[in-house]
Amino acid sequence: MEACRINVSGAEEKWGVKLKVVFRVDSSYEIGTGHVMRCLTLAQVLKENGANVKFICRKHKGNLIDKVYLSGFRVYELEILKEAKVDNKLAHSHLLETTQQQDADDCIDILKAEKIDWLIVDHYALDRQWQNRLRPYYEKLMVIDDLADRQHQCDILLDQTFGRQQKEYLMRTPKGCQLLLGSQYALLRPDFYKWREFSLKRRAKPEFKNLLVNMGGIDRNNRTGEVLQELQNCVLPRDTSIIILMGNSAPYIEDVRIMADALPYKTEIRINVNNMAEIMANADLAIGAAGSTTWERCCMGLPTIQIMTADNQIQIVKNLDSINAIQFISSTCHLSKAFDKIFQFINKISLVSSSLVDGKGSLRILELIKHKKNNIDSFYMKPVDFSENQFVYGLQTKVNRQFFINPEVPSIEEHTKWFQEAVKSSISQLFILVQGSSRVGILRVDNIKNSTLEVSVIILKKYIGKGFAKKALRDIEGLNPGKNFLAIIHNNNTASKNLFLKIGYILTKCKGEFNEYKKIL
Repeated sequence: MEACRINVSGAEEKWGVKLKVVFRVDSSYEIGTGHVMRCLTLAQVLKENGANVKFICRKHKGNLIDKVYLSGFRVYELEILKEAKVDNKLAHSHLLETTQQQDADDCIDILKAEKIDWLIVDHYALDRQWQNRLRPYYEKLMVIDDLADRQHQCDILLDQTFGRQQKEYLMRTPKGCQLLLGSQYALLRPDFYKWREFSLKRRAKPEFKNLLVNMGGIDRNNRTGEVLQELQNCVLPRDTSIIILMGNSAPYIEDVRIMADALPYKTEIRINVNNMAEIMANADLAIGAAGSTTWERCCMGLPTIQIMTADNQIQIVKNLDSINAIQFISSTCHLSKAFDKIFQFINKISLVSSSLVDGKGSLRILELIKHKKNNIDSFYMKPVDFSENQFVYGLQTKVNRQFFINPEVPSIEEHTKWFQEAVKSSISQLFILVQGSSRVGILRVDNIKNSTLEVSVIILKKYIGKGFAKKALRDIEGLNPGKNFLAIIHNNNTASKNLFLKIGYILTKCKGEFNEYKKIL
């Protein structure tokens, strides 16, 4: 059944010929809201650049179809069929509430009238079977996924999971499929980029007054209630303010209201907010679920005590916990201890998490779809985990260390001990510099709790002169607005002196063989 409440045909045409895009995505009490919300983000960017965008959504209980309408998009609504058959071939087949064949047939009835340019599908219950059946009715197919557990027949696959590897999809996608993997492609609304600098700047001097609780838009198992119950036993500052975010489809809103009223802190419940970025930017700490809002909190550099609410979140949680981007707890009963620990690492968590997402993921996808660019600038800084020990050791050469305070090349045992301490440290951070799929060097940041950070960079010999050191130093400045920077450079290291001088550092102190260069921001 077609339902059309808002006509979007008046969008400005920036492609010359209006691009036609259809999203196939669902939401429900069980599916949650994240799939629809990230598709809406990309849809809005496409629409603003002249595309004709429509949605196909099935009317599951707890759906966000009205939200899609109110966002200005035409929606084709698929009915829930009584006594419908359900496939069992996929781990999440039941989420569709029908078979893939039936769902495809329903979509064909909609799409056959006009051939579309791009079909974008975000659904755990759909795979190559569905995609092939619809192949005559679209020019290009983009799949949004974060499970890597099924076969796809698509032109582009987007998985915004941090740490996702190409090998996980190579056997699940056709030859020639462009894989966009990693949190740099996270689909965030433009207001997150708008609020990012403000949010990061206020974290230069961490404090704890505003606590944000957000366990998902629907939170069908009432994890919010579990958090509030445990907060009764936590000793927080008396002037703590708590904001609880929920969607209007959440089944336990009234229960949460009762529990919120019982807390000894100023507590407010907000339903269906449209200023999430602003709220996160002004929060000092969050307790959150490991869903798509993970990337929103990362973009804001918001230190988070993260709780896994679904089995498919396990990789996200493990990856982020291994690099100190979050404080993970397996159960709300560990909440009190988590508060004690997170404040020891709050500066590092903010720095690491903010390095994962810059808020420009939707624009990167736009450039690919609009201009068919295959060479998206994919330079980024990857926070180290223990698996990078050997790569970092490989940079400890005589040539590189000749300008170190200690020029001796360490043994692998000495290096490993230092490396492990650096990964665990609350005041130091190492980043692997990555261009595409190639590691090109490392950036080291020390004294991250101070107002002045000490930085140093090493680039692999074959990548020297390509601007990667400059990019890394610019990026670390962007992650630390309001802070100053220090580099200690050997007198004979002409290349490093020239680099730092070119990007605005000035000589401030001479100390024997080493000079100090500072940049005041």
